[in-house]
Amino acid sequence: MKYIITGSGYISQLVTQTDETVNVLTEDEFKNSNLIVKTGDKVYVPTESALGIILEKSEDTIFTNAVNMLKDKNKFRHLMSNLYPDFFFAKTTIDELEKIKLDRNRNYIVKPTKGFFGTAVKELNKDTNIFEMIKEIRYELEENSRYFSDSILSKNELIIEQFVEGEEYAVDMYFDEHGKPEIMNIYHHPLPEKNEYFHVLYYTNKDIFAKFYDRLKAIFIELNQHLNIINFPIHAEFKLENDILVPIEMNPLRYGGFGLADLTYHAFGFNPFNAFFNNYKPNWEQIWNIRNENHFGWVLGYNGTDIDVETHTPNDEAYLHYLGDTLHYIEIDHKENPVFSIAYVKDNCPVSLQRLLKTEFNDFFVTVKKRA
Repeated sequence: MKYIITGSGYISQLVTQTDETVNVLTEDEFKNSNLIVKTGDKVYVPTESALGIILEKSEDTIFTNAVNMLKDKNKFRHLMSNLYPDFFFAKTTIDELEKIKLDRNRNYIVKPTKGFFGTAVKELNKDTNIFEMIKEIRYELEENSRYFSDSILSKNELIIEQFVEGEEYAVDMYFDEHGKPEIMNIYHHPLPEKNEYFHVLYYTNKDIFAKFYDRLKAIFIELNQHLNIINFPIHAEFKLENDILVPIEMNPLRYGGFGLADLTYHAFGFNPFNAFFNNYKPNWEQIWNIRNENHFGWVLGYNGTDIDVETHTPNDEAYLHYLGDTLHYIEIDHKENPVFSIAYVKDNCPVSLQRLLKTEFNDFFVTVKKRA
């Protein structure tokens, strides 16, 4: 069977435009059904909120183990230790955090062993007040644990790992029916000038594929030596440190969220969700031969940091003019979300895309005229 189990959060239209052999259900519909995930089934989860019920209703132990291994950051670091033998990480708890002995001249990241949406992720360095940090971690976990089960968000267990410097990259891929990796897209995620607009831009081009495609395939082949999974999508995030791709995390059963995976469709012309369900294998040499000069970007339009959503509304016309060659544009209710749009853009100049990192979204909102 083929399943898409939708949870809370933004769901791409492409997710629901898969062929008729795919069963699309909400989290509640799946929960209240008699359906069970069996060996050989294909499951795609657009948002992680549905992972808990899928784990509960799976009878495939290899599948369940793989989800748990990737979701648990401590287990994941052990999985990758053959490729990264010198990478420092240590498991601890909130209560033990203040007692753990570290080289305080180094930088670290502290986060729940199972996390969601950046909850309780903290940087630890020589200037950190560890007691204040513990207080913040407790508060964030308490606030968010009301919404997520233990299988999604750890309540007490933490991992400390070395801070990884470098540029960020991400990849959407799936393991096919034979356990071989198929890459759907590779993105560069440059950092914006304003951290509040952190996810503003992801883009791809031929040079990115040429540089990283073979290296990424090798990493996923090594990963599956331990997991032995088939029919399994992943969104993975890396940093390039000293020309080494270091994995930050791998998110099971999905691609990039908030419509990021749709860039594959708008740039290359194939639906990445159908690709997973039908074992489609892209010919990247052919794809890039006719797109040699193109750079394709996904742009998240944030509500400006100074914007009152009750009195301001986005000026989509001005923003579209600013974006340039826009392949597709999605308006989002800015009163219900921290963003007002998703744009898919094309450019022949990477520098032109980089200018989007300087975007001040306050400039693209106008005051709503009050009725007399």
